[in-house]
Amino acid sequence: MNLACHALAACICSGWSGEFSFARCCLVENAECWGGTFTYETCCLHASLLSDADVTALQNLTNNDFDCGCSRPDLGPPAFQGGSFTWCKFRQAVMLNQDLRPFYMPFLQLSVATLAACPLGALSMMLLDASLKMSNSKVPPDLQKMPSFLRAREMMRELIGSELSLVGLATSGWMLFNQMSNLRGAVQRRLGAPGTARCLQLPPAQTHAARVYEAMTNAVNFIPLSVSTISQILLDDGASVIPCSLARAGLLLLLAQSMLQQTVLPEEVAIAQVPGVPPGPGMEARSLLQAGEASLRKALDTECKASGLQALGLLMASPWPIPEVLDLLSYPGRLVLPVANAMQTLLELPQEHSLLERALTTAAGHSGSNAEARSYIFRVNPYREMVSDMVRYTKLPFCGLRPFMRMVADIGRNALQAGCATNAAFLGDAEACKFTFVEGGPHLGDCALWASASLRLAGVQTRAIAFEPLPDAATLFQQSYGSRVRTGTLSLPATLFLRSVVENGLSAYVNVRNAALGQMSGQTELIHFRGHNGQEHFWACSDCYQIGPQIP
Repeated sequence: MNLACHALAACICSGWSGEFSFARCCLVENAECWGGTFTYETCCLHASLLSDADVTALQNLTNNDFDCGCSRPDLGPPAFQGGSFTWCKFRQAVMLNQDLRPFYMPFLQLSVATLAACPLGALSMMLLDASLKMSNSKVPPDLQKMPSFLRAREMMRELIGSELSLVGLATSGWMLFNQMSNLRGAVQRRLGAPGTARCLQLPPAQTHAARVYEAMTNAVNFIPLSVSTISQILLDDGASVIPCSLARAGLLLLLAQSMLQQTVLPEEVAIAQVPGVPPGPGMEARSLLQAGEASLRKALDTECKASGLQALGLLMASPWPIPEVLDLLSYPGRLVLPVANAMQTLLELPQEHSLLERALTTAAGHSGSNAEARSYIFRVNPYREMVSDMVRYTKLPFCGLRPFMRMVADIGRNALQAGCATNAAFLGDAEACKFTFVEGGPHLGDCALWASASLRLAGVQTRAIAFEPLPDAATLFQQSYGSRVRTGTLSLPATLFLRSVVENGLSAYVNVRNAALGQMSGQTELIHFRGHNGQEHFWACSDCYQIGPQIP
């Protein structure tokens, strides 16, 4: 085989070449790779495990190219469909929480160049490999003899030592910290937390550190913490005596994550540069993220020296849930969706369609409200859930009612022709400038919000009534199995829908009612499975029947 190894005591295979890559030769101990001095032990279990191409790719990586050229979402069927491995299809499956195992065997055939072309994608697969082996082996494997872990550890060392944004890694779409969390859980179940360093031990009970640990654990288990709660913990007198510096970094990141549920991150440079005017909420959230990241980098440096572990090993062994905190940043609960996206991608409207033209009109020369009208705020669940994942990935409303969407586009075009957008026809109370509809089972409000935002561009006075019965049991119960919930307890989809309505200034036009549709009044029970809150099913029903499917 064509391998060039440096003349060192241990063979450092930085010269992986052609089809003989680390993935092919080390992850499954491929016998074809070895001969002479080139052995599995010398080339797969000793640093450095990165090829020259890997090192070059990492050195050239910037905060603007984490997606490996896959910024445009793949709207084809998710999961591996056969054929050769592609990074974009793998990224799609990662972001949509699909089964990644079918990608594994094709991944093993990657050439050195293809493996190096997407460092974050490769790191995601290395963490998956390590997690599966740690979880499924009859005898707990030795991490120091697991090539995928060793390579992931080396890559994390390079990433943390660079100027690349850790928050950017979390929000890159590769779900690195989700995979890291899975590996961390398997490591701690099977190996425990060895060592006596301060960050490897649980804090003593009844201390401020224990309170911080409980708060962080609650947050990563989707029990929301408010900005004021986290701020109070940070300002508490006992904060200075938390033994592990990772804790403070985690709290700062949780504070930023909590704030991001109330705002997004638009560029507010113009506002920030006005003398005497404080930065807006978007800039404040960005500043908190930067402070949290700086604190985390400093803490990792300090605690790695104290424990003798490298960064990935420390994060795996520590009881402090730092990977889980970073993972929360991967699931923004408040998105800004351009109105035109659905018109172009789902409806494929011609470029000359008047409503599409208006949605694409540049904001230059328009007022702020007019510019904002070309997009709308949309609330999704701030964790892994099938509908929310799809909206985050595609930046499209999860609306399967294509005939309805086409009807809305036609109404908008007719309204523009009638002059509704200029208020001339609207002031005359023209019927062309009015539209009323009722929706059953809107879930998060994908169809209704897109329709209302689109018609608002055309000057149409919209009146919508939406009946949403679905409660999200993930916020009420922490079981991993099905949970029965009654309508009327707490309906998070309806609550998120309502918040989206309010934040878009549509309260006077869209009415959200937390109720199921039935023949007559009665008590309805639904069965729910965590992560599938668009797929509740009737468990019991008294004097009522289902009008239509509950999936939007």
